[in-house]
Amino acid sequence: MKYQQKTMVRGLLAGFAAGFLGLAAPALARDAFLASGMAAVDAVSLEAPAEKNAAPRVDAAGRLRVGSVRALAKSEAVTAWTPIAGGFVARLRASSADAEGLRVRLDLGAMPGVMEARVQGSDATRVETMTLDPALGPEAWTPWTEGASQLIELYSRVAPSENAVRIGALLHFTDSPFAKAAAACTVSTKCTSNDPVLDAAIAERKKSVMKIQFVKGGGAFVCTATLIDTPSRPAAYVLTANHCIEDAASANSIAAFWFYESTACGNDTMAPGRIQTAGGMQLVFASYNADASLLLMNQSPPAGALYSPVNQALMGAGVPVVSISHPSGDTARWAMGTSGALLRDNDHPYDMYSVNFIRGIIEGGSSGSGIFTRVGAHLELRGILSQGALDLSCSEPNLFTLYGRMEVFYPQIAQYIGAASVAPDDAPNRPKDVAASVSAVPLDTRGEVVLANQRIDYPGDIDNYKFTLAGTAWVSAFTLGSQDTVGAILDSNGVGLEAVDDAQRGDTNTGITRELGPGTYYFSVGHWTPSATGAYELHLRADHVDGNYTALWWNAAESGWGININHQGNILFATLFTYNANGSPVWLVMSNGARQPDGSYQGVLYRATGPAFNTMPWTPIVPQEVGMMRLSFPTPEEGFLTYTFNGVTVTKSITRQAFRALPDCTWSAYDRSWSSNYQDLWWNPAESGWGVNVTHQEQTLFATLFTYAADGEPMWLVMPDGQLDPATERYSGTLYRTTGPAFNANPWTPINPIVVGSMSFNFANGDSGTMTYTVDGISVAKQIKRQVFSVPKTQCES
Repeated sequence: MKYQQKTMVRGLLAGFAAGFLGLAAPALARDAFLASGMAAVDAVSLEAPAEKNAAPRVDAAGRLRVGSVRALAKSEAVTAWTPIAGGFVARLRASSADAEGLRVRLDLGAMPGVMEARVQGSDATRVETMTLDPALGPEAWTPWTEGASQLIELYSRVAPSENAVRIGALLHFTDSPFAKAAAACTVSTKCTSNDPVLDAAIAERKKSVMKIQFVKGGGAFVCTATLIDTPSRPAAYVLTANHCIEDAASANSIAAFWFYESTACGNDTMAPGRIQTAGGMQLVFASYNADASLLLMNQSPPAGALYSPVNQALMGAGVPVVSISHPSGDTARWAMGTSGALLRDNDHPYDMYSVNFIRGIIEGGSSGSGIFTRVGAHLELRGILSQGALDLSCSEPNLFTLYGRMEVFYPQIAQYIGAASVAPDDAPNRPKDVAASVSAVPLDTRGEVVLANQRIDYPGDIDNYKFTLAGTAWVSAFTLGSQDTVGAILDSNGVGLEAVDDAQRGDTNTGITRELGPGTYYFSVGHWTPSATGAYELHLRADHVDGNYTALWWNAAESGWGININHQGNILFATLFTYNANGSPVWLVMSNGARQPDGSYQGVLYRATGPAFNTMPWTPIVPQEVGMMRLSFPTPEEGFLTYTFNGVTVTKSITRQAFRALPDCTWSAYDRSWSSNYQDLWWNPAESGWGVNVTHQEQTLFATLFTYAADGEPMWLVMPDGQLDPATERYSGTLYRTTGPAFNANPWTPINPIVVGSMSFNFANGDSGTMTYTVDGISVAKQIKRQVFSVPKTQCES
């Protein structure tokens, strides 16, 4: 019964795709206009842009940028429709001075049905064609043509309305798709590998590979993609990188170049026979975590294109691999290399294949291309190019390149390509299929949402949860349980914003804390092991919090006193270190400074007495209320401190103390065990009443220890310059006791520092460590942890 169901599902998918492709791709003549003698209307003519291309050639995501969108201030309606045999034709011209090539955005309104488009640029021997189908989206980008002007002929079988088609923008190419830009060490697909069997396999597989040009935001970009074989063939499914195509609009803008290669090895002349298929593709499934996207062509592949087999088995190290791509957008090139260890970059939670090339390399424009392994006489797709080393070049060709694993991505797409039946599921696999939010009201207007007994139901299952925000908030999304989960936060279009594997060292649950503006978002949960299933608990919460004020603050004109502020949620824990009337050191603490309606923080100020710093076992402290403290921050770097101590009120202006580059402190719902910045309030939970404030800037720690002298009076000690020893990973420095003017002295007078010993820190991880110090010959060692008093917690990064 299961086999019959699976066969039926595959048949339905293949039948639907074949029918869809037949509907969307009428047989258009590729070499002639329908009304070549008809005059064209000059619809749009733009002057040359002020700057040829101000954007970087390769953007932050690794996409190769080749042009810019020039949006019109007001769209131009196509109104001059002329009747011809069988329908109506409009002929128009769009120009952008100095462009190497053009594409035109046609905004589709109330069309009477599918239209045909034919375009021509400076190459008078070629006419490119596409269909305009409003069912595929409100915009359609014409095919690429060479030169600064494009002649467009639109054909409709029924007379269109005035606003059926409008010109909304021109895509001005600063680079020609035919520029010879690939590095000299790249290898043309016309070159031999000196292995006849491999040469034949490359000759076959290059017919599966295409260069794709697409629109993303304000730019035109180039990547590489591969046509794959599926049980739904002839449905034309295509794989590329998610960082290339991550949303439906970008997919719908794709123009693909097939059979784009050189005439011969060592000859960069373009071979005849290239074919462009415009009209876009559908985004079927996108995985930010695996950096891969599955597309479905809106038209049939050109004659001669071949479907690449896919091998989803995990590939080990030392396997010979072949890459076929379009480096720098140039003609097709291959590269040979060997798989290495599984590695992970900073943006994606899954380990990826590392590859070291021994002949040829990849470059910008190769993103989304595949690595293939030879099985018999054929090449099978094993991974999708995610990123190369920043310094990969002809002079450094052996640096590793990372490819997303088909072992991870294939189970996720199996049900969409007919390779698996559609299984029962407790949460949709795709954001667009999620019907309702996890909460009827915005997440930031209610408490934490907890969904128990959620499941990864089958291998490759991805669970998506929708939530909304009424205002800007810090969102924490995480799982609890025994499953090894991975998670990603996606925007309203399903585009990935951030992905994480383990949120902390103590378990394998995923978790992200991120600031998000008002709107709709998704949290996506999957299993780290592609074949694994199991139950987990989902948590979602949103907190309205200020910028994080965790830092060492002071008044630069009054050296020798300061205030350590530790900020969690809407609470400040502030420790003031200063001097009594007799000049002896004293520390005061506001342990619960709550945020006030005016944005300030206020709470009771305490002075404590307790056991001597070296007492074992530790005994209880005695806190005494001595006044109030208030902190306000007109800017993130400037504040005002007002406090009352024993009836005396003091007001100080304060700033963050910077002895090195300041870290960036934000928020986290987790234990910070992965963090390598230790700026926080630390303590031993079994010994309440003492603690150490660590300020961490670059490789230097400024540590303020607040504890008690032999007579039980409050005592603070300071290590102002704790340096890292890379060999031992220990921070250590000289420890001082200071005396100075009374806390309310005005003007402030110099302090008197006295060396009393040394202090060192060894951190086992970002959440626990050992503090060792010596005071007047007495040594103390303490196990320490970050102190938690509210949520979300401070997360500082250098």
